[in-house]
Amino acid sequence: MEPTMRAVRLFAPGDVRCVETAVPKLELPDDVLVKVKACGVCGSDIPRVMVKGAYRHPITIGHEFAGEVAAACEAASGLRVGDRVTVMPLIPCGTCNYCRMGDFALCENYDYYGSRSEGAMAEYVKVKAANVLPLPENLDYESAAMTDPCSVALHGVRKLRINPGQSAAVVGLGAIGFFALQWLRALGCGEIFAVDVFPEKLALATKLGADRAIDGRSRDAADAIRELTGGSGVDFVVELAGSKATQLLAIRMAKKRGQVVLCGISYEDLTIPQLDLNRILRNELTILGSWNSSIAPLPINEWEVALRAMSSGLIRAESLVTHRFALEQCGEAFAMLHKRSEPFTKVLFIP
Repeated sequence: MEPTMRAVRLFAPGDVRCVETAVPKLELPDDVLVKVKACGVCGSDIPRVMVKGAYRHPITIGHEFAGEVAAACEAASGLRVGDRVTVMPLIPCGTCNYCRMGDFALCENYDYYGSRSEGAMAEYVKVKAANVLPLPENLDYESAAMTDPCSVALHGVRKLRINPGQSAAVVGLGAIGFFALQWLRALGCGEIFAVDVFPEKLALATKLGADRAIDGRSRDAADAIRELTGGSGVDFVVELAGSKATQLLAIRMAKKRGQVVLCGISYEDLTIPQLDLNRILRNELTILGSWNSSIAPLPINEWEVALRAMSSGLIRAESLVTHRFALEQCGEAFAMLHKRSEPFTKVLFIP
């Protein structure tokens, strides 16, 4: 009789259940079986589970995770049973032009744990050895499960041409937003503004390095930032809410020749009013897109940098966890997330 495990499976949009399923079998030479210790809920998981669905059903969801090696095939060199690891969720094809250049995040035929291939919101997950990274000895599993959002934030911030002392704003304080705030500080930004609509998040932002926290419910955040900067705006804006309202706010916050990075996944059309389009043109703004993170070795592997930064204390992850759930609580957890009935930042499932 083959061994079984508990897993959070998506059967259709809105139909998510914890069920018994077979433990994945190692079949290819580079297969690795990871015993999951913590798996985070990404912002993209919420519409995937509750509205849009995945690429196929049923599927085990979850792509932000850490655990220990339970078994490894012969080609998984350097990995041993018991090793503490995290796993990069994007599986590049290795043959398209972008993969051949080492730009795996732009792979044209990629696979992905938790949305295309079986994910990690389970007791075990099967992964490719090339996607596995060892954890620093002092880094806990819960922080390591946030390596993905930490590296996604780094990817976006690295697109900015930051000089020491320049100003920045982060719009949208999910986990990636809190990481972006810390990266901006670590890379030399001077005054940093944090913008959100939840007081709890704004309070945490000040603890993590924001100089000023702006409540977008009480006033227009762009007007507030212009007032606080003598009318000029900020050098850099990192937008992570992914709504058309905050995307336009980001444009209005930037000073002349400022840079705006759009990182938040958008689910609606953005129509740019003439006034804002003229602001982009006349103020010579740079609008940048940022997607996923870089796992190429050069110039840096953003996942390895993120792990070192969390390990050293340069980047703090532990304070971002607001909820922990058992796998069996998946229904109530995703209902809460979809309805936003409670403030949350990082929600973890602990198998």
